Amino acid sequence: MKLKLPGKRVETAAAVALLLLCLAGVAARFVNIDRKEFWHDECYTALVISGHTTRQLASAISSKVVPFSDLKEYRTVGGSSTIANILHSISEDEPGHAPIFYFKELVFCKIFGSTPFTMRLVSVLIGVATLPVVFWLALETYELPILALLTLAFACLSPSMIYYAQEARDYSLGIFFMFATSACLLFALRKPSKYSWAAYCASVVLGLYSWLFMTIVVAAQLLYVVMCQKRTAKIWRPFTICLALAGLSFLPWLAMLSQSSENFSHAYDWIQSDITLLSLLTIWLAIPYKAFALFGFKTARFGLLLLIITILQFIALALSARHRSAKSLQLIIIAVWFAVFAGQDAIFGGARSAPFRYHSLVIGSVIILFAYLIQWLWQQRFAKVAKCLAVSIVLFIFSVEALSDIYMLHVRIWPDKAIAMRFTDLMATSLNREKDVVLVCEQQRINLPELLDLSIVINPETRLLFRDSKNPQPLPTTIKKLYLWNPSSDLETELSRCHYTVSNDVDDMPYLKLAVQKK
Repeated sequence: MKLKLPGKRVETAAAVALLLLCLAGVAARFVNIDRKEFWHDECYTALVISGHTTRQLASAISSKVVPFSDLKEYRTVGGSSTIANILHSISEDEPGHAPIFYFKELVFCKIFGSTPFTMRLVSVLIGVATLPVVFWLALETYELPILALLTLAFACLSPSMIYYAQEARDYSLGIFFMFATSACLLFALRKPSKYSWAAYCASVVLGLYSWLFMTIVVAAQLLYVVMCQKRTAKIWRPFTICLALAGLSFLPWLAMLSQSSENFSHAYDWIQSDITLLSLLTIWLAIPYKAFALFGFKTARFGLLLLIITILQFIALALSARHRSAKSLQLIIIAVWFAVFAGQDAIFGGARSAPFRYHSLVIGSVIILFAYLIQWLWQQRFAKVAKCLAVSIVLFIFSVEALSDIYMLHVRIWPDKAIAMRFTDLMATSLNREKDVVLVCEQQRINLPELLDLSIVINPETRLLFRDSKNPQPLPTTIKKLYLWNPSSDLETELSRCHYTVSNDVDDMPYLKLAVQKK
């Protein structure tokens, strides 16, 4: 059934308005990318492309007091930034990630320098390149240019899509290939040829080497072909050949992952955290609205708006599930994600499905499917009422996205980042007001990449006393003031024995304390 707008002028005006919104969304991806705190996970990106590991970083700073300027080589491209070292760093510290994104960062930073701005700019450019792919996928899904353009506008202004596009992590590249492989598959099924299937195969291989979550997307694509396509040789022969070639191409990386199983367990031990089923259910229900609204620490203020968005999204998903069609692919991606992540958490416990960054597959699919609600309303018998409702929903979603974008683009701490409660940016502001600062921290009380985060914004002459968990260096006895970052009770006791008095929180930051030597 065709989607008809009341008059060519209205259709043209709608298309122009949507294109203007798309341009605004593209521009938003470049806003303030150097102002937000370069947080913990992004520092892993910097560490990897430097060619070092957290173990090497700890070894370099655990034997003596060092200035923060010494940490620069562990977050910038340099002599150690070789392919072999980067692969080793991934296997040791980032075993759940794939290499292509880091190589893109390496090349870009070699040319333009290693700064938070340049590292994030890689993701921004990938995020912009993703938008035409979103349009293509929506066009393959709906076969209606106006709906594809509406979906593109939703994606351009989506705070989550902007969020991923501004973060120096591989999720932006993963989302690109999630959309690209799905578009290539639908195109190959619609217009089968050796070139269309070769494009699908190449996109799958590149996707697997860019983002390990692509395994979920490929599994969903396999289920989609099994459930929704005719079992003919014209479809199955090239499809199985593509998957076989992609699987064979991916074997070397799988072999590397198998050798990093111990590192994988260590890097992701946090997913075993105890979390109640009710808390998980709350998290799962909140995933869809994040496609259009992201308010971080202010989420509670917008509860009614988020509830309305969630209801509308569930209606769109329910309508999309009524018939087998190209839309089924996005539904299957959502279902496979829930089976793999939420299913394991519900049965075995853990928090695999809790992190916001792991929700990107679901969020991307929700964005693609939401336009079907508008299409369905436009086709109802009670045309005027339904069309007024459709237009109202579109304007409501765009308004919420714009409000969320304005909030998200102007905060200094990333929304939905629990680790940002360490206040590294604010802590540096406080410490930079002082002279001859010595900061004491313990390996078991912080994540090492947070030191790289801090080294970007703190006075480079500030000194760091890092205490290894196995063989901690002794505390100084000649320094009158020591700042303590998230100190343990054992450290505070040891300082008391060394005739220091530990004060309460500095500048109301619960992770920063001051130890003053007694007279």
